[in-house]
Amino acid sequence: MQSKLALMPLLILSAFAYAADETAVGQIEVNEVDVRADSRRAQAARSYSIASDGDLRDRVNLGLLGKANAFTTPVTVVSYDEKVINNSEARTLVDVIAQKDASTWQFGGESNTLTGLYFRGYQLDARQFSVNGLAGMYGTQGTSSVQVASAQLIKGANTAVNGMDPEGAVSGAVNIETKKAADEGNRKIGVGYFSDSRAQGTFDLGQRFGEDKQWGVRINGKKRVGDTPRDDYKENNNEYALNADYRGDKLRVSFDTVYAKRKTAGGRARIQDIQNANGSLFAAPDGETNLLPGWNGQNTVGQTNMLTFEYDLDAPVQISGGIGYNKARYYGTLVSPTACATATSTRLQNGNRCDGTQYTTGRARLTDQYFRTLSMNLAARGEFETGPVSHNWSAAFDRIIRNRTTLQGAQSPANSSITVTPYGAAGIAEQLAAYNPVLPENMSTSLDANIKVNSLALSDTLGFAGNRYRLTAGGRYQWVEYTDKRAGQKGSAGRFSPMLMAAYVPTPDWVFYGNYMEDLEPADISTDDFGNTTMSKPRVSRQFEVGVRKNWGQQSWGNIVTTLNAFQIRRPGYWRGNSTSGTDFIASGAVAGDAQGIERSRGVELNVYGNLLNNTLRPTLGLMYLQSRVRDYPNAADNLVSGVQVANPNIVAKAGVEWDTPFARGLTLNGGVQYFGKLYQRTDKAYAFPSYTLVDVGARYSTKLGGNTLTVGAAVENLFNKNYWQVQRGLFDRSFAVVGMPRTYWLKAELAF
Repeated sequence: MQSKLALMPLLILSAFAYAADETAVGQIEVNEVDVRADSRRAQAARSYSIASDGDLRDRVNLGLLGKANAFTTPVTVVSYDEKVINNSEARTLVDVIAQKDASTWQFGGESNTLTGLYFRGYQLDARQFSVNGLAGMYGTQGTSSVQVASAQLIKGANTAVNGMDPEGAVSGAVNIETKKAADEGNRKIGVGYFSDSRAQGTFDLGQRFGEDKQWGVRINGKKRVGDTPRDDYKENNNEYALNADYRGDKLRVSFDTVYAKRKTAGGRARIQDIQNANGSLFAAPDGETNLLPGWNGQNTVGQTNMLTFEYDLDAPVQISGGIGYNKARYYGTLVSPTACATATSTRLQNGNRCDGTQYTTGRARLTDQYFRTLSMNLAARGEFETGPVSHNWSAAFDRIIRNRTTLQGAQSPANSSITVTPYGAAGIAEQLAAYNPVLPENMSTSLDANIKVNSLALSDTLGFAGNRYRLTAGGRYQWVEYTDKRAGQKGSAGRFSPMLMAAYVPTPDWVFYGNYMEDLEPADISTDDFGNTTMSKPRVSRQFEVGVRKNWGQQSWGNIVTTLNAFQIRRPGYWRGNSTSGTDFIASGAVAGDAQGIERSRGVELNVYGNLLNNTLRPTLGLMYLQSRVRDYPNAADNLVSGVQVANPNIVAKAGVEWDTPFARGLTLNGGVQYFGKLYQRTDKAYAFPSYTLVDVGARYSTKLGGNTLTVGAAVENLFNKNYWQVQRGLFDRSFAVVGMPRTYWLKAELAF
């Protein structure tokens, strides 16, 4: 064992400690006493990487537990490489993940500036993503991709492992690793065209300097502007990223700055609060239909600056840490068709009352939201032995502060709200095209709040019997402070969140694992469409998971890796604070934000990754069965409900394939299928949405032009132009229906020189 190796404790039960050779930075070795075991494990890791052809990275950053091999981790984790992000050419990062992973689906996407993922049935906003291990550094609602070297999905409870974003990350986390200059440099420019009429330009330039190439600089940029396939929906997207890094024998330092701005017109086309409708939502219209006029739009802009480092001591200890600051803004108009609540709920323009089967535009207003996040951490990791037992220990301190300020304009005049009768998509479009209210420009503060989270985490991974048995015990103690300055409310909480993980590795090709983790979810500060703010008190969520991974080895026909796991997540609900007489909230005598009831999700996931026919055929398959239930759970009206959780499909399946054709050198064909099972409009299982299937196809061709490489790619998404509702869930039981995107195509060319 070399004395000056950088020792990265194995991830929870991971059993390997990896090291970077001082004379060959970036080369990975397995640090074990048993040379034969090292060889087998290294081969298993290589086979796993081969099975995914590099699209899935075999190294992941697990925060407290350090960097480890994805195959051997005792949690379910997937890491998407920049290669798959580039090849798929999805408009946003969440598009990439949502198209591939069966345990996720997106909300917002291209049709909405507000973006993020549903993770095993729970919402994870883009601002809750972390970057290089620093929580909250991705942005507010933006989903830029130019800075992304890999996007790592760490599924399940994450407080102990990753520290958690100030607004929570109960069902999972996304950590992004930023791009750094390659040894051979990066020189690539590209152009693209997207339907309906959007042009795109990109560049990726990087270079390393110094005798040992220890210094590096890489800059990336993207601009996309024009009309989308949806009527009156336009975008102007700008993304720029700079990374500068130093990698010495002991010290590695990286600085990143990222700027992203996305302007949309005609976006956020959704029907809100469909749980209130007294009937099934009408059939999904053609994807080209816009439910809002073109003057409606939202914009996001964000700037992130961050510095991270790693330092290897002479002793088997590594110190790492970082600091980052993100400033972001979301602004524009807020208006959406809304399902009427009851027969006596809302008086509309024509003087009639809503009958529960109509939809109204509501009253438009301006909004301007600011997010400022400071994130920092410091960690130490090392290893030692006590007789036959090995120890990989970790300690980390994290501090995250977020300020949220929201300005709201007054609602448009009452007579500007119109009834939308659901007699067909064309009728809705015609009525909304005539909707042009006067928007008051005066704005006032509706939210001014701070959340501070300090935490200290400790863990120790014990290895027995040559590391075939691994046990990780530890946890994180959090101090949470939250302040609603406008309402004059303050609160605090402290709690130790335990973490217990175990793995059994009978051979390098088999991993059996299980984990139990608890999360102290920080205060959730939310403002509804009417400007009402509720600050929930910190809540405790609990998850357990068991799973098994199998690397079937390199056979004559190729290689396959399979993962099977089962999970359960329990999370309390909370009272919104509706003061209307007769609600269960009033009858309970509770305080707004108090925990109440339970939301539980149980599921089974199966994932298969293959590399067949001499590495020319690369299929993937993902399947998730999800059962989401609520019990004594406050709905948006603050009445208790029990039943199914709205907007969560019972089955999600996704499959894809890439084929390097034998008849045309350099030509690769690809395709993907996404299936979403039925889900419900209301918790009482009323009004089910039908299942639907989306099909995508594409191709790319690479050829040499002198000493340069030209790659041309094209794809058609939603090949059969399926009409569908993409159903999303808001707070409590609120559910929204977004018109699914129509058939969309893109064409791009990139020159690497």
